[in-house]
Amino acid sequence: MTARTALLIGAAGGILSEVARGLADQGHTLVLYDRDEEAVSRLADELGRLTKTEAVVGDITDIPTAEQQLTDIVARHAPSVLANGVGGDTRVIGYADLERSHFDQTYLENVVSTWIAVKVCAPQMVQDGYGRIVNFASAGGRTYSHFNNAAYVGAKAAVIGMTKQVAYELAGTGVVANVVAHGPIATARVAAALERRTDESRREVLSRLPTGRYGTVPEAAGSILYLCSESAGYTTGSVIDINGGLYM
Repeated sequence: MTARTALLIGAAGGILSEVARGLADQGHTLVLYDRDEEAVSRLADELGRLTKTEAVVGDITDIPTAEQQLTDIVARHAPSVLANGVGGDTRVIGYADLERSHFDQTYLENVVSTWIAVKVCAPQMVQDGYGRIVNFASAGGRTYSHFNNAAYVGAKAAVIGMTKQVAYELAGTGVVANVVAHGPIATARVAAALERRTDESRREVLSRLPTGRYGTVPEAAGSILYLCSESAGYTTGSVIDINGGLYM
């Protein structure tokens, strides 16, 4: 395995922070990008004991500023692994109660932010002849969701379609692009949302999952680490479903 540089967008999140730990264990250099300065700095301090690590504080949804930051990161580090983990919504809102602002915000967070990172990073990967791009969708983007809303589901479906097109355009360059589509994973944020439900509501939620439980963060991270690896060179335009049988 060749030690490379990985750029993680939303690095302080529950799943990507676990991915960062796995990549650090493998000896990769890490660029951790997140808007939560305290959390990303803490993660960088932790992983800096294992590998070269840089924390970059930024909001990927501030597109002009983020593009400048990412351009600088590419110029200095030429990352060959890109994982886009921004986005997420635990609000159950019926279609009739959604507003235009819900769509604007979730498309910005999930689709536009993913696009700008790929737009800036992929050309250098193509030039280098090697790249691994992993974008985050969700089980809802594959079908429908008991846990979110139509704006979020639509945005995650768009991430899948966009990634497939990117994978097609990059095919043959040495750069592959794939999607992970998680079902309910017990990150701190999602676990807190479940805890806010009534006992009856929690039982109903879990009854909809064939495995009868939420996935663990290490279970979610494992497939991402594969897609970031050299072994994934013949895997492109794929959607890896990590959902405990919720969608199959």
